[in-house]
Amino acid sequence: MKPIFLAAFLAVISGQAHALSCMRPDPIMTFKQEAAAPENYFVLYGELTFDEDLLPDTSTDIRERAVDPIPGQFRGKGLTRKGFTSDYISPVNLEIGCVGPWCGSARSGGDALYFVQATDVPVTMIAGACGGMIFPEPSQAVLDMLTSCMQGGTCSSQSLQ
Repeated sequence: MKPIFLAAFLAVISGQAHALSCMRPDPIMTFKQEAAAPENYFVLYGELTFDEDLLPDTSTDIRERAVDPIPGQFRGKGLTRKGFTSDYISPVNLEIGCVGPWCGSARSGGDALYFVQATDVPVTMIAGACGGMIFPEPSQAVLDMLTSCMQGGTCSSQSLQ
């Protein structure tokens, strides 16, 4: 009986460990993925403000409930072929994605880079459990490389390392 219990226990543990394995998010890879997607995306750089008290409490088991979108306000710039030159000021919804007990997160205030599907206002900013759509405090090199990507020039994360 013990070998069966041990096998079942290991199967559960390996499933949970697999849920934790995420590829390291990379803004240049995200740009390439979204550029290839059939939907249109905005690449925004600026400040998102919202009530952080509305973020999910990850100390409780949230698998049993949905996380409501959090209303916020974005003030910043959108990426164009000339760089981050297009003013973008708008209400937004922040959607927190969870996988089991692991949830994405965002910070109110401070500059970040956001990849957002181009929809009617308010757009939805997604903070997934594995990240990949929000990049806090990107370097100037990342912003410059994204401009190069947008212009059809060099578009490589390798150049940033």
